[in-house]
Amino acid sequence: MSVYTPLSPAQLATVLEQFGFQLRDYHAASHGIENSTFLIDARDRHDQPSPLVLTVFESLDHAALAPYLSLLEQLAEQHLPVPAPLPDANGNHQITVAEKPAVLMPRLPGQHDFAVDTDRCQQVGALLARLHASNTEQLQPLPSERARLHDFTHHLDKLPAADQDSAAALLHDWLAHPAGTTLIHGDLFRDNLLWHDGQISALLDFYNACLDHPEYDLAVALNDWCVDANGQGVAERERALLSAYRDQGRSVDDGRLCEALAVAALRFWLSRLAGPVSDHSEGLGSKDPEEFARIYRQRLEALAV
Repeated sequence: MSVYTPLSPAQLATVLEQFGFQLRDYHAASHGIENSTFLIDARDRHDQPSPLVLTVFESLDHAALAPYLSLLEQLAEQHLPVPAPLPDANGNHQITVAEKPAVLMPRLPGQHDFAVDTDRCQQVGALLARLHASNTEQLQPLPSERARLHDFTHHLDKLPAADQDSAAALLHDWLAHPAGTTLIHGDLFRDNLLWHDGQISALLDFYNACLDHPEYDLAVALNDWCVDANGQGVAERERALLSAYRDQGRSVDDGRLCEALAVAALRFWLSRLAGPVSDHSEGLGSKDPEEFARIYRQRLEALAV
């Protein structure tokens, strides 16, 4: 992820001491645009290697962060490939770094790999099925994606004039129906997975997670994993992802999915238009809004058929 809050080696060493680790090396992660993330090589109390990740949150406060950390703990206990937060010497999962909330987690094995093929799409579909079947009885209340979408209606004027009316109508229709009750990730782009020996080894970044329709989560993933450079859906990849999802016993409402594909594309087009990255950040920086403009127009055209 891009870095907005640079930290010195001395600052990082002080942070790690609270958890019983010694700093050996670190570098800023290069994927994503929302928080400041550091990949750390450390040693534990027994002088054993301990790969870690420190995330400094740029927008969430301590109270807003708490339900996400509880969620990660619960999903890790259910054997999903997610990193659970580590407690400091006082048992706290949250600390303050540079006057901002921060969390230390184990760095799960694997690397980012942005290659896409049908096998990887199958793995993504199967993973989403596992996530959607997870036990959510103990969840703390999570922010609603519907609330985020409603907030984005205030940015419709950032769209080209020719797209504003159709976008407003689409959001109005989607928001007029109740949200679903399935736990969704909400952000399963390629930069939120790690791979090891061709297999998914970690699912990252749950800070858009919420309860909603599973078709919306599928739509977010399909719009990243299963489109070509022109924003057109790649049928072979789509079939692979959805078949693997259904093979795990999950059902898909095709009509809702078709609408969700357009809504999800519009959501990320608007988010990229509304939230450019600070000029002072390090890393990838803002992602191209036109990528999702192309996807949105293709999905809207399919919805009209």
